[in-house]
Amino acid sequence: MPSVLPALAQRWARLVNRGTVEHAALWLGGILVGLVAVGYAKAVEHAQRWYFAAFEAHPWLVAAAAPLVFLVAVALVRRLAPDAKGSGIPQVLLAIDAAEPTGAESARAEPLTSLRTAAVKVASSLVGILGGAAIGREGPTVQIAASVFGWIGRSSRRWARTVDLRSFLVAGAAAGVAAAFNTPLAGIAFAIEEIVAGTFDLFKRRVLLAVILAGITAQILVGNYLYFGHPAVADPGSRIIPEAILIGVLAGLAGGAFARLLAIPGLARLPERWWPRALVCGAVCGGLILLTDGATAGSGYEITEATLLAAAPPDVSPLLPLGKLVATAMSYLSGMAGGIFSPTLSIGAGLGVAVDSLANLGQFKIAAMIGMVAFFAATVQAPLTAVIIVAEMTNERHLILPFMIAALLAHGIGRWLMPVPLYQLLARRHLEA
Repeated sequence: MPSVLPALAQRWARLVNRGTVEHAALWLGGILVGLVAVGYAKAVEHAQRWYFAAFEAHPWLVAAAAPLVFLVAVALVRRLAPDAKGSGIPQVLLAIDAAEPTGAESARAEPLTSLRTAAVKVASSLVGILGGAAIGREGPTVQIAASVFGWIGRSSRRWARTVDLRSFLVAGAAAGVAAAFNTPLAGIAFAIEEIVAGTFDLFKRRVLLAVILAGITAQILVGNYLYFGHPAVADPGSRIIPEAILIGVLAGLAGGAFARLLAIPGLARLPERWWPRALVCGAVCGGLILLTDGATAGSGYEITEATLLAAAPPDVSPLLPLGKLVATAMSYLSGMAGGIFSPTLSIGAGLGVAVDSLANLGQFKIAAMIGMVAFFAATVQAPLTAVIIVAEMTNERHLILPFMIAALLAHGIGRWLMPVPLYQLLARRHLEA
């Protein structure tokens, strides 16, 4: 019997090699991220539903409570896990930069993607939603997913010391985007374009411009067709290109200004100390919620979905996107945990509908989708991700060309107003804090 044990040990060592451990870890991480992302989404959905029910019953009371709820959401972050503030994507960028391929990390780097930080992220964002904060769950899901993959990567190094922790964090971030939006291609695009931009950023605009020009030329010659069939949706007509240009320009200006406001908090002239700032931000959001009958609260998903499914243009004020923009900025600058992905898409959709309505173009759904792409591209400066996310979410891939036109214009104008990509600048600020 003793002679059998060394042979079994050698066989186990051959089976449990680096490849086996990494594959098992990736499988486990992907499944866990899917479960956690769905659970988090359901929790946010219930919290938001509870908030709107309470607002409908007692609007003034709920709005008046916003400053105190904001204070609690921010206090959770400051007292328990400072790295849980904001969307979480800047923290993931810092963690990836700090991680060595060998798996080594500085003492400051690990809390950026720890399970403790992820738990506080969930708690603070849920409290914020119960206070009417205009925040989304998608950015936090990226940090939560990276935390899950980071924990699995660190644990895997007990059996395979050469496990690349940096690649695990990148994979987790991409998986978070895919799980949050149910858009797997967008997860890959986001990882390439934003998480590990590198040399891709040098020729990103050239690639988009070349694709747009070739696509327009081909459509002029042979029309808008599918390689293996015909479009299931009616052709939107020739007016869609000028409309995409107009929305792209306006969204570029608005998105660039929005990103600049988030990156330079001094522009909002908020109090320096954290608790007065939380109270002021909560008061502003509470006031906006009352003025818009609750439309500026939450991520904006419900309003955007209703717009895209409506038979007629929604009867809302063209100023609603501005109110949502201010509410999102105040929610983010308060210091609580919460993302800007969904609010950004909601603002863009509202902007597109407003342009379509004021210009009397009669294509409000298409305008909403173009606005979503353009405002996201201008704010986050990830035009390819913006195009893929909206195309995957809406299944309107025949609109990819106008999406790309709007994204390229908005990205260029947004970059003029905000030369450094938002998440990269926020990552630097977080490192200096």
